[in-house]
Amino acid sequence: MNINTYLKEYAHTLLGDGTHIAPNVPDKKLNGAIKNYAEDALPEHVVVLYDSTLFKSGKEGMLFLGDRFYFKPLLEKPICVYYKDLQRVDLDREVTYKNDKRKEKLHIVMHTEQYDYSLSDKLATYNVEGVVELLNGIAALKDKEDELVNVSQVTPLADLPETYKLTYLKVLANFTFVDDQQVDAQEYSELMSLVTRIHLSSDYRLQLRGYLSNPDEHTPTIALIDELRDLSTTIDFSIVEKSLFKDLLYLFKLKRPLSAWFENKFLEELKEVLYISREEIELISSAIQSDEDILTFRKNDSEIAKSMKDLAAKAAAVGVPLTAIYLSGSVVGLSAAGLTSGLASLGMGGLLGFSSMFTGIGVLVVIGVGTYQGLKKITGMKDIENNKQREFMLQAIIRNTQQTLNCLLEDINEISNRLVVAIQQGNVNSEKINQLSNMLQMLSQSAQFSADKQVHSQKEQIITQLPPKLSTVRLDELTSKPTYQKLRDYVYACYSPQPIQLDDLTFSSEEELVLKETLTLEELEQLHESFQAIGYFEMSGGGLAEVTGGAKRLVKNVFGDK
Repeated sequence: MNINTYLKEYAHTLLGDGTHIAPNVPDKKLNGAIKNYAEDALPEHVVVLYDSTLFKSGKEGMLFLGDRFYFKPLLEKPICVYYKDLQRVDLDREVTYKNDKRKEKLHIVMHTEQYDYSLSDKLATYNVEGVVELLNGIAALKDKEDELVNVSQVTPLADLPETYKLTYLKVLANFTFVDDQQVDAQEYSELMSLVTRIHLSSDYRLQLRGYLSNPDEHTPTIALIDELRDLSTTIDFSIVEKSLFKDLLYLFKLKRPLSAWFENKFLEELKEVLYISREEIELISSAIQSDEDILTFRKNDSEIAKSMKDLAAKAAAVGVPLTAIYLSGSVVGLSAAGLTSGLASLGMGGLLGFSSMFTGIGVLVVIGVGTYQGLKKITGMKDIENNKQREFMLQAIIRNTQQTLNCLLEDINEISNRLVVAIQQGNVNSEKINQLSNMLQMLSQSAQFSADKQVHSQKEQIITQLPPKLSTVRLDELTSKPTYQKLRDYVYACYSPQPIQLDDLTFSSEEELVLKETLTLEELEQLHESFQAIGYFEMSGGGLAEVTGGAKRLVKNVFGDK
């Protein structure tokens, strides 16, 4: 066990409340600690932060990195100790009796190569035994490590060296050959999608293609894992392990249900090599399914936020940071940077508090916001705005797929050129011609997979901007003029009557108009343009049409046609 792993496993138990383990260290506390007593520390190198302040500012306490720790007692100067210099921490108890009352005084001394530090008066608010045990644990481990270095706890795979990314991808490439000794079109398409997400350079992509083209020269998977471990000088390898297994599971899911992963010998053996538990695999599987469900079930922003919070809770229970699961981005096509931006837009850093607004003019502000939100609900804009995160995801997926297609087209051109040369050389290269022809066919099918995914994502993006259920009242009022007759007919043709669903199992006898699932990309684009043309979502026109049309129908129902 190295010091990074030791700190992550035991710090919270030994230090208690106020302990934060990377990468789940709040920015406010991290900034407070670094500015106040650890100015030469880099945020990404922090493994553990212990906050001893009353107001939870992080400005006092302990900060542990990969090669040293900082200690800032109350109203005293900070101490910085490198692990290589730490010898031991002694804890002696001096017991005295006065008037039959037992008194205990602790004498705590930290011994280092240069100094002996008395900590007796500095740990009054700490779990003293826990601090002593943690530091002595570090002292016992330091001599077992070849080199005490800081590694990043938060760097995404896209920002790691190209050689690292290529080795990571080679493990995935090996997996694609396990079942049928070849990489098929869909597997290749997904590999190229990952290549795009992690921004692998063109030179290294050529090396990956060469690796995929020569299965007889593949490096053994265990050797690749060892190489990754050796290359992990700037990142915690335990994070990489979880990410790698996630990407392997996703490739497995292309052909088999996720729940059957344990039947795969490659995955079962690699689980042991990477020290991944079944609970961790269940969590990773949940993350894959959760990401896909966002698009499959067209979840809105509120539902996405809930899904991510539920996933974060599961991750905390298992002890796996979400950073590990999303190191290479999301399996649906989002990069790690894109996913981070999207979650920030949902306010996942905390919840808003309105208590201070319910006094004075704040009441008017809340009422005004409520009225505005109510009007957006009437016009249908509220539902559309609640799809912003899914729309953002789809935009990112479309960009990723387009870049993947570009990569595949480059590959197709390259293999086509090689095939032409081989054909010109005649029968001498018949085996090579056959090999290149098969590869060209596979690449063409991969490009088709990506093209289909592109069209599907474009359709889904437009759907985020369309009403899933049509308000006939508003549509009829907005298209009452003869010149809008064709638009009205077209909009109605894009919706079909469905029984109103009251809950998961119960349906009403009444019907509502629901957007058809069979519409093509062009039809969806035309539908969106039709809604824009009649002002369906405009605050003034759309809202007024809803109210006016509703009033007209009420009068008609009460008094009949006159």
